[in-house]
Amino acid sequence: MYSTKTVERTIEDPTKSMLCKVQLEHSDYTPPPPDRPWISCDIEMKPGPYCIFSVMSYNTLSSSYASPQRYPYCLEDCLNWETRGQSIINEIEYYNCDVLCLQEVENKVFHEYLLPALETLGYSGVFAPKSRAKTMSSAKQRLVDGCAIFWKTEKFTLIAHELIEFNLLAMENHAGCDDMLNRVALRDNIGLFGLLKTTAAAWNDGLPENSWDVEQLVLITTTHLHWNPAFCDVKLLQTFLLTSEINKMLEKACILSGKDNIASSDIKLIVCGDFNSKTDSGVYEFLVTGQLAADHPDFRNLNYRDAVSKIFGNPKSTDTIQSNLNLLSACNEMDMLFTNYTYYFKAVIDFIFYRPSNIQPIGFYGMMDVQWFIENGIVGCPNRYIPSDHLPVIAAFKIV
Repeated sequence: MYSTKTVERTIEDPTKSMLCKVQLEHSDYTPPPPDRPWISCDIEMKPGPYCIFSVMSYNTLSSSYASPQRYPYCLEDCLNWETRGQSIINEIEYYNCDVLCLQEVENKVFHEYLLPALETLGYSGVFAPKSRAKTMSSAKQRLVDGCAIFWKTEKFTLIAHELIEFNLLAMENHAGCDDMLNRVALRDNIGLFGLLKTTAAAWNDGLPENSWDVEQLVLITTTHLHWNPAFCDVKLLQTFLLTSEINKMLEKACILSGKDNIASSDIKLIVCGDFNSKTDSGVYEFLVTGQLAADHPDFRNLNYRDAVSKIFGNPKSTDTIQSNLNLLSACNEMDMLFTNYTYYFKAVIDFIFYRPSNIQPIGFYGMMDVQWFIENGIVGCPNRYIPSDHLPVIAAFKIV
């Protein structure tokens, strides 16, 4: 039960203190938010067997970060994992997505809470902690957060999973660039691959005529890039390393498939996570356009050219950095005002990208009702209805 008592905490700005007080006073009788709208995409549904799957990307807010000092406008009950954890499970059960990509999942939370709870809902999952875990005692490792991928076992089977450690990759590809070692290699952010194949139960209106087509390969990629806005160059280099590793994993997937005459372009590709980058960033531009000027402002006038050339296997640096992944965003960002909602920061920084050559988006969940936030004085999350400071990004796809 939430207390009606006003909880006041000391923060520097008196205006913020007043706003936080308003949110805390109203938290006990705030009505639940309206349902998020489902926005359908205009696609042609041809007769015959088809396979549809849904994906959720969600930064669940690590308990290590969910402190009253960081979130002075939140009731402590809303910051406790005992409260938030059950709300997150409830959200997952409500949206019932086939694939979950979660960030800021603590080691102990994955093994002791999420995995057992989600197994009862028909999921299995894999997890990888941030790289710092390798340097810690077993007791401290349990508190390190990382990325997790879950999938409905009725629809998918796991073929392989693989960890992406950006700090190790930065050291391997520094090419004499001091900033790769002093800036990129010092951040222990990670990514995680989950190579899945569809089961017969994933298909509707019968099965494909060719039995080989029943088991479609889907490479799920999730990541959590560095957070600090002052290190936009680090986020760019982490993105370059990510896309390079995706290409390698696509080639590996062809071998792991056990199929003859399969090309990497045949693998269905989903790339999602918390990119800590807005839609006007170099990270977003590179992912959705497949290219970026070598002198883009997000490089902060630091010379990464030799390192970038090594990452992509180009013997000579060029004026334009290119990617062959040809990704698109599954959600129309014009319909999303924010995916991260705190007092200090509100923006779209969480994305689901896909490769359109062999999957089509059929829809996504749009923005929560902004008026609900305004009318109820909600200046930041989490709260009793939203268990993280992020909102889940959710989209559905059809295999073509």
